[in-house]
Formats: sequence, C-alpha cells, structure tokens
Amino acid sequence: MTQDLLTEAAAFARDGNLKVLEDLLAVSPAVLTERNTEGRTLLDLACRAATGDIAIPFQPGTPQQHAAVNLILKAGADPSTVDHDNWSPLHTAGMAGHSDLARRLVAAGASVESDAYGKVGGSPLSYALFYAKAYMGEVLVPVYPDNLRAAAALGNDIDRFVNGGELTPDAYRGLDFYAPEFFPVWDRARSRQEVLDEALSWAARNNQCKSMAALVTLGADVNANPFRGTPLLWACYSDKVEAASWLLDHGADPDLRHDFGGENHGVDAVAMHLAAQYNCVGCLNLLLDRGADPTIVDGAHGGTPKVWAEFHHSTEAVEILNRRVG
Repeated sequence: MTQDLLTEAAAFARDGNLKVLEDLLAVSPAVLTERNTEGRTLLDLACRAATGDIAIPFQPGTPQQHAAVNLILKAGADPSTVDHDNWSPLHTAGMAGHSDLARRLVAAGASVESDAYGKVGGSPLSYALFYAKAYMGEVLVPVYPDNLRAAAALGNDIDRFVNGGELTPDAYRGLDFYAPEFFPVWDRARSRQEVLDEALSWAARNNQCKSMAALVTLGADVNANPFRGTPLLWACYSDKVEAASWLLDHGADPDLRHDFGGENHGVDAVAMHLAAQYNCVGCLNLLLDRGADPTIVDGAHGGTPKVWAEFHHSTEAVEILNRRVG
C-alpha cells in the first residue's frame, strides 16, 4: 500500500498538484520514508522531476514542482537520504546545475559529502564541476573533496597543493570519481602528469584561466586527453570562449582527433563537433576564426560538425556553418 502511495505522491509532485500532495502528506506521513525499487524516496523523485530528470542542458522545472519539493521538506523528509547507488537529492541538484534547489536542500540539512556509486569523491560538487557548473561551488560548501582538481575548477588557490614543484598528497584526494557511471571505465595511473592534465581539463570547462595558467606552468599539457576529452574540447562543450581562446593561444590544436564523452559518443572527432552539437556558438565562431577545419569527419558516423549540428537540431550552429563554410 505504501508503495502505491509513493507512486501516487510522486505523480502529484511531478504534476505540481500541491493541495492534494499536502493532504496526502498530512494523512500518510510514512510515505516520506518509503522507497521504490531503486531505493528512491519521495524527495528524491520530486527533485528529479523539478530538474527534468537531471536534464543537461539545464531545465528549470515548474514553480509548482519546486513548491512540491518545499512541501516535502517541510513535512520532514530527510534531505540526506540516498538511494541504492548512494545518490542523494543534492547530487541531482548539483549535476543538473540547480543552485536554488541545492540551497534549499543544504538549508534543510543535506550533506555535501555523500559519495555516489561508492566512489570516494563522487560528491554533488564533483558532478557539478564535471558538467562545467562552477557556480554550484557557492552553495555546495565546504568543498568536498578538497583536491587540486576541485580547486582548479573553482578558481581557488592551488599553490597549497604544490610543494617544491611536487604535488602534495592532498592533491590526489578523492579521485576515485572521474565521470558519471555511463562513461567508460578509466584505469587511472594517478601519476603527477595525469592529475595535472585532468585538473586542466576541469579548469577549462569551468572557465578558470588563472588556474589553467598555473597548471600549465607546473607541466600540464594543453593537448592532453587524460579522460574522454582535451581541455579545448571541454571548454567548447561548455561554450567557455575565454578558456578556449587561452588554450588556442597557448598551443592547443583545434583539429586534434580523439575520443570523448560517454561510451561511443565521440570517436576520432574534434572540438568543433561538440561545439556544433551543443549549439555553442561562441566557441564555434572562435574555432572558425582560428582556422579549425570544418570538413573533418568523425570516426563513428563520418559526420562533419555541420552534420552533428543538423542531427541535434542546433539551429544557430547550422546557420553559422552554412554562412561561414557553405
């Protein structure tokens, strides 16, 4: 019976049926602690609904959906409860880039230190920074895990992770997490070079040029592909024109072929493919201005950046490529 109530309550939250949801919570408060087969609570399900099921790019959700989350919190839901994968509502807010939702969850007592999928460092902040949402660092405090990668992505001081040119043990903390579960497995070396290159990639996607300069001084490679994408690729994914310009100014190859993203996403492709796919017009124009080759085809589908833009209905990118390339 409680499972049925959970399903019903989750539907009310998704549909923004606030009065009926409020009445149900008053009559059946036990629904707050009920879980579905994946271990998800009503609060978890409501947060997913309010973020478009953790949509990327960002989907705001409706005011009624967010009001439903507030009702559930007010009724006494534990914001730190995790599902069977150790995923919390705060992970949902972090990955989806919902700062206001995260703020409400933290105010209600949500832990910023939960590690999803049993990976040390798989915190809500790590998911936010992986997806180029450095602004979430204003809410998800204290920083966890506090390592070189996170500091670089947030634009914080990285000198404290360096001693005599070598990285301190703290620079390597919490690196078990490196990407969401649907990415390929990475057999990490945890070498100094790998850690520097990964930190550069995270700094680039979050537009932290000061961090990037410091990392390159320490030996980070602007053309390295530590895991599923060069710094330039990730800067273009998030349309960070300043970071992409800095990388190109410092030797990044705009036509460097490599695999990137989730499994079978990008095979033998280039930064312009991703800029076109995600309609990142700032970086698309930058790459064209800097002489990147718009005729390069990827290794999986034989598609040019324009074909990628057309397939993903990236209208502005298609218009730019038609106008500037033909």
